[in-house]
Amino acid sequence: MTNTNGPNAPKGAIGREFRPREPFTHRLRKILEEYPDGSQILREILQNSDDAKSTEQVFILDHNTYPSNRLIKPDLVNYERANLKLGRYQGPALLAKNNTIFDERDFKSLLKLADSEKQDQFDKIGVMGVGFNSIYHITDSPSFITGDKYVILDPHEWYFRGGIEFDHVKDRLAEHYPDQFAPFRIPCNKNFEGTIFRYPLRDSDESEISKKIYTTDEIKEMFRKFYENESINCLLFLKYIECISFYELEKGAIEPKLLYKIQLMNAEKVRQERRLIVEKIMPMMDSLNSGKLDENQQLETTYVASFSRQKGDSIESNSKWLILNYLDDLRKTDAYFQSKFKKNIGEYKFVPNVGLAIPLENLNATGRLFCFLPLPIEMPFLVSVHGYFAVSNNRRSLWSPADGEDLAFDALANLKIEWNKYLFEKVLPKAWVKLLYELPIKIPNIGSCDLYKFWPIGENISKNINIFCKDLLKNVIESFSIEDRVFNGPSSSNIIGKVSQISADSYNTFQNSEFHWLSLYNGYLDDRLLADINLLKIIGNIGFPVISVPYDVIRVLKESKHRNSLRVLSPAIIRTYLNSNRNRWEFDAISRKEVLQLFKFILGDKKFDELEGFKMIPLANNTFDTLTLSSKSYMYIDKITENIKNYNNSLINQLNSNKLIDKNIDSELYKILYDNAKVRWNGCDLNIKILDEIEVKDLISIISDIGEDKELSMDEIKNVIEILKRIAKIQHVTKIEENDQEILDELLIPSTKNRLLKIREIYSDDLGNMLDNEERSEYNIVHSLVTQNIASELGIQTLRGRIFGNENENAEWEIYGQHESLTTRIKNILNDYSMDSLFKEFLQNADDAGAKKFSVYLDERPKFQHNPSKKSLFSEELEVWQGHAIWIYNDAEFNDTDFTSLLKLGIGGKSDDDTKIGRFGIGFNCAFHVTDLPSLVSREYIAFLDPHAKFLPEYGYPSKKRKGVKINFMKTDFGSKFPDQCYPYMAIEGCDFTKEFKGTLFRLPLRTRALAEDSKISQGEIKINNIRKKFSNIQSNKEMLFLRNIESCSFYNIEGGETQLIWKSQIRNIKSCREDRQNIVDNIVDAPIYQLNIERKDYKNSELRTKNSEIWLLCTGGHDFDKDLMERKPRGGVASLLAQSNDKSDESFDKLEKLTPNPPKLEGEVFSYLSLSISTNLGVHLNGNFSLTSARRGIFQSKSDLPRKDSDKNVKQNLYILYDVLPDLHVKLLDYVVKKHENKEANFLPYIMNNLWPNTKDVTMNFFKNYGLNVIKKLGNDIHRIFWTEADDGQFISLKDARIFRNEEKIIVDILVSSGISAVMLEEDKIKQLNEIIESGESEFPYKPVSGESICEDLQLKISSIPSFKREDMIVDKYTHDDLFKLLEFILQDKNSYEILSELPLVPLSNGLVGKFGEVYYVGHEFLDLFPDIGPSKFVSAGLLANLSIIFKDDYFSKKANIKKFNASAVLDLLDSVLKPVRESKLNPNGKILPDRRWFERIWLIFNNDARNIDFDKLS
Repeated sequence: MTNTNGPNAPKGAIGREFRPREPFTHRLRKILEEYPDGSQILREILQNSDDAKSTEQVFILDHNTYPSNRLIKPDLVNYERANLKLGRYQGPALLAKNNTIFDERDFKSLLKLADSEKQDQFDKIGVMGVGFNSIYHITDSPSFITGDKYVILDPHEWYFRGGIEFDHVKDRLAEHYPDQFAPFRIPCNKNFEGTIFRYPLRDSDESEISKKIYTTDEIKEMFRKFYENESINCLLFLKYIECISFYELEKGAIEPKLLYKIQLMNAEKVRQERRLIVEKIMPMMDSLNSGKLDENQQLETTYVASFSRQKGDSIESNSKWLILNYLDDLRKTDAYFQSKFKKNIGEYKFVPNVGLAIPLENLNATGRLFCFLPLPIEMPFLVSVHGYFAVSNNRRSLWSPADGEDLAFDALANLKIEWNKYLFEKVLPKAWVKLLYELPIKIPNIGSCDLYKFWPIGENISKNINIFCKDLLKNVIESFSIEDRVFNGPSSSNIIGKVSQISADSYNTFQNSEFHWLSLYNGYLDDRLLADINLLKIIGNIGFPVISVPYDVIRVLKESKHRNSLRVLSPAIIRTYLNSNRNRWEFDAISRKEVLQLFKFILGDKKFDELEGFKMIPLANNTFDTLTLSSKSYMYIDKITENIKNYNNSLINQLNSNKLIDKNIDSELYKILYDNAKVRWNGCDLNIKILDEIEVKDLISIISDIGEDKELSMDEIKNVIEILKRIAKIQHVTKIEENDQEILDELLIPSTKNRLLKIREIYSDDLGNMLDNEERSEYNIVHSLVTQNIASELGIQTLRGRIFGNENENAEWEIYGQHESLTTRIKNILNDYSMDSLFKEFLQNADDAGAKKFSVYLDERPKFQHNPSKKSLFSEELEVWQGHAIWIYNDAEFNDTDFTSLLKLGIGGKSDDDTKIGRFGIGFNCAFHVTDLPSLVSREYIAFLDPHAKFLPEYGYPSKKRKGVKINFMKTDFGSKFPDQCYPYMAIEGCDFTKEFKGTLFRLPLRTRALAEDSKISQGEIKINNIRKKFSNIQSNKEMLFLRNIESCSFYNIEGGETQLIWKSQIRNIKSCREDRQNIVDNIVDAPIYQLNIERKDYKNSELRTKNSEIWLLCTGGHDFDKDLMERKPRGGVASLLAQSNDKSDESFDKLEKLTPNPPKLEGEVFSYLSLSISTNLGVHLNGNFSLTSARRGIFQSKSDLPRKDSDKNVKQNLYILYDVLPDLHVKLLDYVVKKHENKEANFLPYIMNNLWPNTKDVTMNFFKNYGLNVIKKLGNDIHRIFWTEADDGQFISLKDARIFRNEEKIIVDILVSSGISAVMLEEDKIKQLNEIIESGESEFPYKPVSGESICEDLQLKISSIPSFKREDMIVDKYTHDDLFKLLEFILQDKNSYEILSELPLVPLSNGLVGKFGEVYYVGHEFLDLFPDIGPSKFVSAGLLANLSIIFKDDYFSKKANIKKFNASAVLDLLDSVLKPVRESKLNPNGKILPDRRWFERIWLIFNNDARNIDFDKLS
């Protein structure tokens, strides 16, 4: 090496050593600063013994001082210079003894201060390697004997340079140094079958490790604290230790005295369960690391352990604990940490092992946190929790995140935190569920009040554990299934009754359980937390499966994955149960008070029509009567407060007591009965009424006494008015039903002429100056003192109703209302119909009406009045509906049948017309999602619908609000009389109420918050922004695909007097496809195939923003049908997307046509002319005139997807369409596209196989998987050629002619195609479909999977066309030996092929060429050099793949293919190529030319080894 120093530099430089060197004692001191003193020392010793698989641990406190005359002397002189005597360690000491011997790794661990040999030992507790060092709190020089070894540790290096190991048996040390071994008090002349540590107590402050001096009293106190505070806890989750004993050897004593003992009493019984996981974890981790571990490898063991404690001679009663140990799936855990941190769990000793323990004799105890041994952390519940946690070095706490701490994602600290969270969040919940599931089996006598103590329900959770426990209850609940019986039900002494929709078998009781164990499947939760706990007890006592559970559990359940599966206690549920189990509560089965508590509860939801038949009416004679509907015999309830004056109060006392409700019942129940009777039980006419109604007749008679024939004075009129007010008030309070209105038929009303007239003959004036005096004189008008309010309460008919509502006398104004339009009926319909269906339902109606144009307008204009001081509305109540609205227009006109259809709920006018989409007649009612008052204009009519009968003018007697009206606006001059009412309509072109309106225009005024609060249909406020967003996002293109008439859809916004277009969709090639769209075909032959070019333009501020152009290919048609099997002709269509573009230019379709086919991925949906929001993943849209559920949400189908004899016609219809009609159309579409490809219109190959092939790979429903298979079955017919082969310059062939291979077998396909065989490549999933059809038993299906035999048969017919194969290092035309190997692999896996290999030129030879099967060739390339001339052409290629090599050497194959193993017989066949006749040969055995000496030796060796195969005639 070149010297780069200066010329005067010295040859060497002298310095002093400068490197870090910290004494062991300093490091130990620092470790002890973190590691706790006290009984933790004993726990660490215990842990090490358990890791060593010891079954017992003995601690001995030795007070004695032993002689020091004959001790082992060290080879150091330090101790002499420091005047340190060896005898210093002969005094009092702590001894720790177990019954296992140290192995080599244990010795290595002791040499490491901050590391461990247990890091990769998953069956050991220790990880950090510092636990043992805690012993240096009490000693400076521990020593131990194990087997034949004696070890002294000397961290001060005073004596033995840190430590020394002896073979005390071999060297007979106990004989030479008896004082050294005397303190151990064991025989030391032989191996000790165990390990005994001796820790001499520190007795001076000379130590550099610790200055603390330990006395024997402190050790004894350490024993006491361990016994009192830890004892049994330390045995709960250890694997091997079964007994811990504490002894004291007093000065001069011979035998130690027992102080304490803790023992597992039933160790023999539970030993296997206790060690199950620890004994299997190592092989499982090895399998995990090698990738051989199976999935779902979980281990679980649950047992009851019995522990005893003994203090001196005093033995305490046994303590029983339920213990569960659980090991979660290692593969899943490793995969989680791999995906999240790219770390292996084995690298960090992360084992998903947890455990739970419960003291069965003390259910009020507080649980502890464990990592095999207890940590100083209390759990917030009874159960003690163990886990293979990442704990701090001093084992005082878990690794947990500090507030605001920012740790690197893959830092070790963060990994430990995440591991602890994983155990708490992923593993512990599963274990807890298993524990709960085991409770009734392991602890059958658990008390009902104690069950939830076993759950992770905690209060006052400490901060250091809260981060892990806060979601524990939630995660446990998420981990169990609804069938898990883990909840507390009623007493097991009460047999569960008959519960609707729940199998009685699910209530089988566990033996000796005091209560029924219930699950979420068969139990009912008290969701509302009934204040009356006694009621829950009653419900349970009559055998109803009510779950008793704390609120915390209910709260979490309602937010869990089970929220939709919860069965909740409700009045309806109890009514059903009571009705099915009358013997449980009737006929004095329970007390009168308990019956009334049940009655009060089932009244809670006000479903009074469901109370009929219950014998629960409490009568004053202390009996019960039965609740009935529409009864002529009523029970009466007196008022509880004086709201109105009592006339004829004596009537009450004349009623028998068996007609009066008992006033002595619970006051709340009495009030409920009175209040609901007062409101007529919400129209149910339950047979309980209030008494106030009786007085109305008397009031009417008072007026009648005044007389009809005279003119009244003003005072008389005022008196009559006061009586009318009283009657009106009663009417208002009692809300008498219409069928009781006859009570007022004889009521007399004062007129403007001061005479009394019958109520049927007089009218209230509500038209004001709309009528002149002459018109008004034609009617009897009520006196001006009769207010509108009184008139309304009494049901006096109005002039507006008389003039505009009398259908017989005024035909131009027709009463027009939904005869079935009860608000509750509509509300129920809306539960089925979502608001999203609004657009579709109106689009459907427009298409059925033959409309071509369909538009929606969003009207954001404010309310408008021509004259603010004078409103001109059809009724004042209509003013609230004059604001924002949705307008829906189509260019077809409503006919009389259409108006009639709109009246009906659930009965449409289209039911018998199978050319129409709608069949239910309820689709229009989805308008009530947004409004309570829809209206429409068409031809010369305007119509309003008012299901509440609240907003339109009253009519008739008794006067009532109408539910709808249809008006001829031209004949009645409606527009000029009510201009404010008509103003909003005039924004729509052509609607001015002076001429017929061409088309149909719906107005849906939006429900405001105030209107929603009073609505009985929906309490949802409709916000304009939501409507704008909903209609802006409508996928209008696809909705026109299968319609017959609609050619354009558009959406507009009206604001500030301007109408702006938002989007518009239209069919651009309508002229070429209109006839095909409207054509209804009932056969497949005539089914049209046509193209739809649909474009959608989106605008912003009148400028084009986006444009989407799509080209679709459709085939529509149907079958003729049997009316006995189906109700209508089965029709449908298949649509496939050919291309799509976002080009905004006017030439977008011209450009798109040139790119066709170029479709994006299409998921595929189901249509019934409009989309049904059902995804198929088939890649095409399927349309059919399916039988639908009433809300168009789905199609009727059977559970098996196969028609059965008992299937209804709806199911049969749907299955026929899906499995017969649509597959025919699909196949026809495929044939059409194949022809387009053959005509070279474009390259349709990828489109056919990727878009039109009915691939079911991503299909999840068997319903649609079977569809795909039915399409393929039909493709099996010879006339359908859709399988592409490159053979013969490329062509489509039928399934029968196709030899189908997987894409991965491309080289085989290429070889076969080169041979002229029609080989086809298909994806694996498509081949799987073909195989499924074969496996289903379709015997006539022409597909046969290719085999080695079938390929050989094909090749035999094409021998002259089979290509050549050459070795890779030769000049190759096309195919190599490697290609041949792949072909042979495929062929030879089928042993049937061996018979027909003959003559096929497929034998790969060592000379790089191929030979023909049937000729003789040899396997054994190692002998090739013996015959260099002829060998390469007679030996099979040495490059043969391993699996092929096995086949070529197989005896059966050899026999069939004439491929022979190389032996003595082969030598004879080939000998002539090397060995010439004697007369011609010039042998030189020592030469370099064959045959040489070595050649002869090898030949004779073959002969010797295989003499039986030698033909000696040939050899001669």
